Amino acid sequence: MTLLLRALRRLAPGVREEVVVPSYTCYSVGASVVKAGLKLRVVDISEDTLDYASDALQSMDLSRTLAIVATNLYGLPNDMASLSALARRNGAFLIDDAAQAMGASFDGRWCGTWGDAGLFSFDKGKNVSAIDGGLVVTNSDDVAEAMRAELAGCQSAGLMSSGVHVAKALAYFTMLRPSLYSIPTRIPQLALGKTVYDTEFPLHQADSVLMALGLVMMRRLDEFTDARRANAAALLAGLKSMSGVASITPRARAVPVYLRLPVLFSNGPARDAALQELTAAGIGASGSYPGSLVDVPQLRSGIVNPADSANGGRQVARRIATLPTHPFVTSKDVARTLDVIQRGNSTACAA
Repeated sequence: MTLLLRALRRLAPGVREEVVVPSYTCYSVGASVVKAGLKLRVVDISEDTLDYASDALQSMDLSRTLAIVATNLYGLPNDMASLSALARRNGAFLIDDAAQAMGASFDGRWCGTWGDAGLFSFDKGKNVSAIDGGLVVTNSDDVAEAMRAELAGCQSAGLMSSGVHVAKALAYFTMLRPSLYSIPTRIPQLALGKTVYDTEFPLHQADSVLMALGLVMMRRLDEFTDARRANAAALLAGLKSMSGVASITPRARAVPVYLRLPVLFSNGPARDAALQELTAAGIGASGSYPGSLVDVPQLRSGIVNPADSANGGRQVARRIATLPTHPFVTSKDVARTLDVIQRGNSTACAA
């Protein structure tokens, strides 16, 4: 995303130095904007959809906006048609960030293919994982040429780096199985489930070994997607009858891929108690991103609009939990997840 933003800046020099981002998303989105030398304009989200709050976005001053970023969190597509129209009306680029939404679609069109450019991630925990790296796509010759210019300044991954990546890949795929999840969670150095703001990430060309792995995995995308959707459907069916926990409503005309299943508990303490019980049971549930972007201390100087634009994002950060849906999750794992949540709800009600 950093390289893509720098490329877009090449095409629109001058006063457009702001990037519109949702109040609740991965911290690396904010870090990428800062590393690209640009400012963030934060727009609040809807707690029901995790997409931009339409009223807040439509009323925003976009005269200095270089790009609007749609983040399609957890594989739930944003309203891409509305975002595309808004970007065009305001002379801004649209970035369809499908880092978590490979295989999802909106209005019959793949996430990542809307707007002026899209991006996919092959990082750990993504729809197709090669441990590191990603892919930018565009149907614009100008954007493609600007991206090539940015990539030309990046070093290639060395042989030693490739070896380390392969070792990480083997360990990662082994530990994905729920029965083994408790092992890496006991290693504090891995910081599993932690969200850290960092702009010191290296910018280098893709590791050819990892991209070969990514290509092999891409051929199984439909298989992975079917498994995630089936696990999400089973979880949603079981959660439907439980009080105190709500699912996220997909946008109309959206076909989610459910990288993880996001749910909202009634309040923060209830969410924290559920996560503690799920972790103790060896289930890879997560509180996801711990705060709104406006509350990341390192980002405050890079945000151009006031912090009061993030109430929805803050509420989601307090209440959200994400449940694993990946292909190693079995029907027994789903049943165990639902049982832990149900028992937690019963205990809370009794208290």
